Amino acid sequence: MLSLNNNNIKMRKLNILKSLVDFIWYITCLPLIPLILFFAVYMFFDADVLKVFNVLDQGIIITPWYLKVVLLLIAILLFVLIYSFFLFRSTLRYFQNSNPFDYFVIINYKKIGNLLMVSGISGTIISFSFHLFLKGSLQFNLGLSPYLFTICLGLFFMVLSEIFKVAKTAKQENDLTI
Repeated sequence: MLSLNNNNIKMRKLNILKSLVDFIWYITCLPLIPLILFFAVYMFFDADVLKVFNVLDQGIIITPWYLKVVLLLIAILLFVLIYSFFLFRSTLRYFQNSNPFDYFVIINYKKIGNLLMVSGISGTIISFSFHLFLKGSLQFNLGLSPYLFTICLGLFFMVLSEIFKVAKTAKQENDLTI
C-alpha cells in the first residue's frame, strides 16, 4: 500500500515535469523555429534588417558580412538547443511509459550531452571571437555564464547516459538470475 502511494507521488512529479516541458515546447520552441528560419534567410536578402545591430554604444560599426556570419552561427546554436530540448521531451515519454532503461533513453541522453557540450563550447568561442574582433582586446569571463552552464548540463547528461547504461546491464543480469 505504501509503495503504491509512493509510486503515485513519483508519477505526479513526472507528469508535472512533462507538462512544464510541453508548455515550454509549445509556447517557446515551436514559434521560435519559423522565426529563426525566416530571420536567418531574410538577413541575406535585405541588409536593412541588420541596421538594428549596426551601431553599438561605443559607436563601433560592425560590417554586415561579419554580423551575418555571427547571427547565422547563433541561429544554428539555437536550433541545436531546440533539438536537444526535443530529445529530452521525447525521453520523458519513455519515463511515463515506465521504460527508463530502454536504449532509446540511453542514446538520447548521450546525444543531448554531446549537443549541449558542442553548443556550449561553440557559444563560448563565438562570444570570445565576437568581443575580440569587435573591441580588439582579449576578454575572459571566468564567472557564471550561460555557456558554462550549458557545458555543465551537457556533461551531466553524458554522465546520466553512462549511469543508465550501467543500470540497464545490472537490471538485465538481475533478471537473468531470478
